[in-house]
Amino acid sequence: ELLVICHGGPLDEPENVGEALRRMPGVDGFFGASSIERLPTERAITAQVRAFKALPLG
Repeated sequence: ELLVICHGGPLDEPENVGEALRRMPGVDGFFGASSIERLPTERAITAQVRAFKALPLG
């Protein structure tokens, strides 16, 4: 058996993956990689750092 999955490039957000899967009915799934682990982590860390930087000193 063979599974056809999509990965990479513009497939970085759930909306983009959903659209791709709708347009490619033969695709069995999606391999997340950076869109699952790196990108959400970067956003969370960036937001946290901004919150700390916004604190007034003294």
